[in-house]
Amino acid sequence: MAKQDTRGDTQKISDEQMSDILLIMDKKELSVKAVSEIDKNGKAKTVPADKEHQNDFLKIDYSSNIVTNFLSNFWNQTKDPTRFRIFKLNFSGFEKFRDALKDLAEGKDTPEVKKFLEQNEIKPKKSADKQSINNKNENVMAKQDQATQREAESGAAGQKYRYNESMIDWEGLKNFGISRDYLKEKGLLDNMLKGYKTNELVPVSMNFGSAVLRTDARLSFQQSAAGPVVLAMHGIRKEPELNKPFFGHIFTDEDKKNLKETGNMGRVVELKNRQGEYVPSFVSVDKLTNEIVSMKADSVFIPNEIKGVKLSDYEKNELKEGRAIRLEDMMSDKDKEFSANIQINADRRGIEFIFDNDKLFNSQVLGEVKLTDKQVEDLNAGKAIFVEDMKRKDGEVFSSFVKLDEASGKPVFTRYNPDSPEGAREIYVPKEINGAILTPKDRQELREGKPVFLENMVNRKGEEFSSFVKLDLETGRPQYSATLDGFTERPEFKIPTEVWGVTLTATQRAGLQDRKAVEVKGMIGFDKKPFDGFLKVNRNQGKMDYYNENPDLKKDASRRNVVAEKQTQKESQGDDDNKQGNKKGRKVA
Repeated sequence: MAKQDTRGDTQKISDEQMSDILLIMDKKELSVKAVSEIDKNGKAKTVPADKEHQNDFLKIDYSSNIVTNFLSNFWNQTKDPTRFRIFKLNFSGFEKFRDALKDLAEGKDTPEVKKFLEQNEIKPKKSADKQSINNKNENVMAKQDQATQREAESGAAGQKYRYNESMIDWEGLKNFGISRDYLKEKGLLDNMLKGYKTNELVPVSMNFGSAVLRTDARLSFQQSAAGPVVLAMHGIRKEPELNKPFFGHIFTDEDKKNLKETGNMGRVVELKNRQGEYVPSFVSVDKLTNEIVSMKADSVFIPNEIKGVKLSDYEKNELKEGRAIRLEDMMSDKDKEFSANIQINADRRGIEFIFDNDKLFNSQVLGEVKLTDKQVEDLNAGKAIFVEDMKRKDGEVFSSFVKLDEASGKPVFTRYNPDSPEGAREIYVPKEINGAILTPKDRQELREGKPVFLENMVNRKGEEFSSFVKLDLETGRPQYSATLDGFTERPEFKIPTEVWGVTLTATQRAGLQDRKAVEVKGMIGFDKKPFDGFLKVNRNQGKMDYYNENPDLKKDASRRNVVAEKQTQKESQGDDDNKQGNKKGRKVA
């Protein structure tokens, strides 16, 4: 048998092993393609980066300067260079990284993808006398990062305010139940003047004469088109509106899934601004209100280190692309190690820590009070608990009902039990009010809605005062008045002689006076049509309540059922006794 000469095949394999191929990733379209041809102008033709097109890949040996020329031309002529990533991959290693390329094209974050990026991504240079475009961009970003870092580290004195207090119509804000002192006292004013939303929900009330609106909302100041700074109210939505276009972007199923599960979309998309320009942006959901919010991608600051853990270039880039990264062994402010996912959140305008059990309350201590296992269990089950003698950050001691907010998982403190029904609220009567100790009799009368007179109380300014005090039986909040008749609730409700065009009879008025529900027929509404209903006096709020059904029936139903049942049993027993007597009588006869 003739000896086969394999030198040609060996030489061919060796040449291929010494050759590189160029890959281009389009981050917007999530595609990876291989360069198949480069013309004299430095423009490239591409083919899919798969096994079927391997023979079409352009192979470049190390001695060629085609890579430098191509990259220089490519980055200079591309309108949006940040949209693309370039990789130089050894031809023989194509099979090795095939799975990584597939994951990369699908936008997945896997260890194989990370290894591939670290080994094969390249940064093109222009010429010997100029920095590469990548390096130039990095230097600019580094300077911006340093400036942002210096501003962050300089403290409150170095932070800039977007609005001056003189630009705010404080008198007009009173129409919404908002005052400067209230925002200042709650620690909300500073962030609002810097252009941010409040970090908590604020009660807002509006009186339109024929209607009163009360709601909770996050607040911010915004520059109106007409010029003045106005109050923006970010109300609570039932759920984010993900089925409608958002500044030109239509949410994909993956976008919706990410926003619902983590609150962040997980990628950078182009949103159309008011000038009609498309701007790369992060998109998140406000977890308190379910409002969709966005943030320009170039506004984000990525630090070199987070909680003692240094970030790699790959991790920084992942964050800039909107994806989450996992950081282990971070150090908290209390010198405790913890791990979490890190991601850019548009609502917070920066980095967010995402924990695996974000919606659970894991702490055994609340306001320096140790909770029982049952209390923690009830909190996580969505129930309200009562905790006494907690301490605020300023050292003030307080007691409160506590329940976890469904959206954020954070504890909410109220003076009333949120699990108790409206109209029959369980309220907390404190041991003291503004430093004045309450006697058992004081607490009982306050619990019944009666006013008590307290002396030597101290207000927030440190001034002593005395006043009549009464608790709102719905909210538990104290009300103050110099005189007994100074409370908003009327001391005595007068029964009207006529309601909705119907003159009340003496019997009806007497029933109302005795706190009973009475039926009134033939009342005439705004539509001139007659209607029937039940009336009952609400003495606590000084008004007449209207019902479609008799409210007293529901209250007495169980009692009446018991009485009826006993009466039936008694009658049944009587019948049995009569029958037994008849039998005895027949025997005697």
